[in-house]
Amino acid sequence: MNRQTLLFGVLFIVALACWQVLNKPVATVEPTQKEHFQPDFVARDMVTLQYDEEGRLQDRFESVYAEYFRAIEMVNMTQPIFYRYDEQGRPEWRLTAEEGVLNVGDNAILRRKVQVDGLLEEGPVKRLDTEYMELDLNNQDIRSNQEVKMLGKDLQTEGLGLRGNLDKRYFELLEQSHAIYFNEKR
Repeated sequence: MNRQTLLFGVLFIVALACWQVLNKPVATVEPTQKEHFQPDFVARDMVTLQYDEEGRLQDRFESVYAEYFRAIEMVNMTQPIFYRYDEQGRPEWRLTAEEGVLNVGDNAILRRKVQVDGLLEEGPVKRLDTEYMELDLNNQDIRSNQEVKMLGKDLQTEGLGLRGNLDKRYFELLEQSHAIYFNEKR
């Protein structure tokens, strides 16, 4: 019995040691905290005007509803409208969407039913439609990675992706583009 008691005692001590090693509390990794910013102010029927160095109206932003977040210098907008004016003060472009984000002084992102209207008669593009568009406010570059439909005076074209510049009136469809050209009646 001495041997059995000794073997049972050693087995008990080994089991107790294993239990102590395996029973250590697992270090819990706290989930990353999401920061929820509260807007510093909200506005209804917001209108923001931007002028150039000579005092001419350059840009106009409108929004049905806007939330401004000072900590991240961002404005969430509902039904934003962006007007770009030419050097004579005439509205040249109107960009509209169902929702948008304005990163103060940098760029704007427009989402859902984005429409760009060329407001001048001599412009080559009368209308662009897409679901997503980025606008660089510093150099007026626009880009999209979604399907784009473009309508001009004598053409209609569709494609995937867009790169262009509002001031230069330059637009390029990047992939899978096809066009229909209209002849004037003679």
